[in-house]
Amino acid sequence: MPTASGNKDQYNEMAAEYNDYAKLPMARLETELIRRALGDCTGLTVLDLGGGSGVHARQAVKAGARRVDVVDISDAMLQIGRDIEAQSSDESRIRWLLADASKPLAEQGIDAPVGEYDVAMANWVFDHAHSPEDLGGMWTNIATTLKPGGRFIGIRIHIGQPTGSTEVATKYGCSLTEFKDIPGGIGCTATLLTSPPFSFGATLMEDSYTLANEVPKRLGMVDFEVVPYADASVIGEDPDFWQDYVDAPFFLVLTAKKA
Repeated sequence: MPTASGNKDQYNEMAAEYNDYAKLPMARLETELIRRALGDCTGLTVLDLGGGSGVHARQAVKAGARRVDVVDISDAMLQIGRDIEAQSSDESRIRWLLADASKPLAEQGIDAPVGEYDVAMANWVFDHAHSPEDLGGMWTNIATTLKPGGRFIGIRIHIGQPTGSTEVATKYGCSLTEFKDIPGGIGCTATLLTSPPFSFGATLMEDSYTLANEVPKRLGMVDFEVVPYADASVIGEDPDFWQDYVDAPFFLVLTAKKA
């Protein structure tokens, strides 16, 4: 089973290549769906777990967020984000925090106030949980840092039969191969079809990919909803190309609330 340090090395090595992800079809749709989910963030504070170089953190800032705290296990990814912010003429509203999203943030010296965030994001984070304990740790960080009524936004893989065909995912930029059973789910190799492609270890935790959401519900998260995708402008630009995704979406953006 991969360790936290192994994950960190993996993500540090792929940091530069990951920037090309934005060119993939799935990334274009992802960006639009996150923008829909964020809505108006004027004056809000946002926690972005596994936020990497801050792609979605910058979306939150554009939506009006007062502050966004990006937490990521890869210092290389965070440095890319810092460099991007340094090129902006505006005062940065993003903090860059090095930590493992599956472990208690306070125990890692992270100033992420309990019960004070208006929004918590976890985009693709659950697909890097290597055990039920990792998944529970991620959701615990989300549930404990959100204020009552605070919103959750997250992207995750959603495939009815993970070890079956992955042609749909491949068509839009991501290949899933080398499946194996792990505690609480399935491990695999994910390859992002950038130029050149790059691969990394990923996981499909049953509570996450089936949308059961039993773990977060036990922690007080409620009102789970899928962000509508069929009428997205990206899909409307080329409906024939996107029909396979509409028929069998392999990733979804979900929202929820802290009770």
